[in-house]
Amino acid sequence: MKKILLIIILIMAIFQINALSTSYTSQYPTQDDDHVKATSKVSTNFWPYFATNPELTLTGDYNLNAWLAANGSVTEQRFHIDLGSAKVIKRIYYENLHDSGSSTNRGAQNFTFQGSNTEASFLELTYGTDTGWTNINTATSVFIQHPDEDIEDPHYITITNTTAYRYYAFKFADNYGNVSYLGVRRVELQTEDATDNAITFGINF
Repeated sequence: MKKILLIIILIMAIFQINALSTSYTSQYPTQDDDHVKATSKVSTNFWPYFATNPELTLTGDYNLNAWLAANGSVTEQRFHIDLGSAKVIKRIYYENLHDSGSSTNRGAQNFTFQGSNTEASFLELTYGTDTGWTNINTATSVFIQHPDEDIEDPHYITITNTTAYRYYAFKFADNYGNVSYLGVRRVELQTEDATDNAITFGINF
């Protein structure tokens, strides 16, 4: 009996559990007006593609570092991204609008997320025109307001999606109460990469 117990203990002494970890990779569009579009912009200091460019700063002055819709356009703004090829997007990373930690009520709030493989849909920027678009379920439909501090403030939204789309759209319904402007500091679309990691546990006798 003692021998059997010893064998069982030795078998249990070293074992492996395969743990599934999930990582994400940002998929960037070409950073120009042909691949990132919005219903409006306040000026050439706030091109939509400034919000998708990972090379731009997330703190300090938001001029040339964020997208801002035209003056007075504080509701119903489309923001379209052409990834160049169809990809299954599983997560959104964003930093909501701020200007050196101020004007945070200009940040986008409620949104709808959509996907399409139709170029004509991507080029149509009228808020209420959904032809060719499919609504995609997101864990939340709200962008969190940036704190009143000049800091990075990353947020992530997981997506229920198994379809590869080339074109993706945010329909921003409103902001956080500012009467003049609506915008976003950074938006990135991310694919999911699942990797098996072997974790070894041991018991020493």
